[in-house]
Amino acid sequence: MIYLFIIISVLFPISLQEVYDNAEPIGEYDKYLILDSNTTYYGGIGLYEGNVMIEGNGAIIDLQNYAGIWVYGSEDYPCNLDIKYCSIVNGEYDGLNFSGTSTGNIENCNFIDNNIGLKLMDQVTVNVDNSNFINNSTYGLAIITEDPTCNINYSNSWNNGEYDFMENCPG
Repeated sequence: MIYLFIIISVLFPISLQEVYDNAEPIGEYDKYLILDSNTTYYGGIGLYEGNVMIEGNGAIIDLQNYAGIWVYGSEDYPCNLDIKYCSIVNGEYDGLNFSGTSTGNIENCNFIDNNIGLKLMDQVTVNVDNSNFINNSTYGLAIITEDPTCNINYSNSWNNGEYDFMENCPG
């Protein structure tokens, strides 16, 4: 039975956008995405309002050398993304990007083989715990300008192109 599931998920991959479109609200979250650890999800998503949780359960999000997961919030349309227990891989630009006034919490995630693993811009506030930034071609984590707030704890970064962590990068 497990082999059949693996074969089906390889033959009929699931996009992260499909999971987002079908996600229901749970608790404080407007969209609560629950990923399966035996499935590789493809493609990114753009979030522009609401409170979203991605519970990765060890799943892989393969961006297939396209844009990643983008989170943009504003005063009129606040946006928050909490994401945990997943690997975000193969992003042509960023694995995960927060901009505007968005907020988020990242826990136990891996950012592997992206251009930039995690990029923070504008007036965002993001907490990063127990996460890894590995083999990203430019930076593991990039803070663009002086405005973002990033609280990072118990995280590792290695073998990233220019720098593992970069603050006030050119924008």
